[in-house]
Amino acid sequence: MASRIHHLILLGDSIFDNHSYVDDGQPSVIEQLKAKVESFDWNATLVAVDGNILSDVANQIKSVPRDATHLFISIGGNNALSYMHHLSATVHSVGEALLTLSKIKKKFEKDYTDMLKKLIALKIPVTTCTIYNPRFDDSHQQAMCETGLSALNDVIVTESTKLGIPVIDLKTIFNDPKDYANAIEPGVQGGEKIVENILFVVNNHRFGENICSIYARMNHP
Repeated sequence: MASRIHHLILLGDSIFDNHSYVDDGQPSVIEQLKAKVESFDWNATLVAVDGNILSDVANQIKSVPRDATHLFISIGGNNALSYMHHLSATVHSVGEALLTLSKIKKKFEKDYTDMLKKLIALKIPVTTCTIYNPRFDDSHQQAMCETGLSALNDVIVTESTKLGIPVIDLKTIFNDPKDYANAIEPGVQGGEKIVENILFVVNNHRFGENICSIYARMNHP
């Protein structure tokens, strides 16, 4: 491992800014990350904001410190939530439903691509994250959300691949009910997984070689 002092920046939404959702006295994602990097004399800063959507990242960029060395972005879940009203729309065929999903995907693709361009312009190594599935009690709602999110995650992976950006696959990593603080927010165990994957990417990804790798380290069942 290089001796360079790293400064890791977390951008996005409540996946990183989950302080409000963990129990009192339990660490948030940024607190878990800071505790881990302290022994390396590294730094970590949270600029992600609970509730933010893709278009809000432009404002978050203004808060990125000058000495930032790595950017990690987890965003898009709130955009997905804004599309949920389509789940109750009446359609006359499966094909019509797929066309609706295609329109949603194209809108998400445009917004996600615009966001990535702004991050790339900073010329700081970027890592994106897929959107993990929720854990709804209603099996029909869960199935519909998983299907819709698969289309959005396809955008994240495809656009990251085009730009040679590594991806942390939270959709695969979040595989245990204990990963969640509620139906859609990460809990302490989920935060541990996020932090483990962030550090693995920093220490192992070959930034600068313009390659996309998908990372999903899982130490929990």
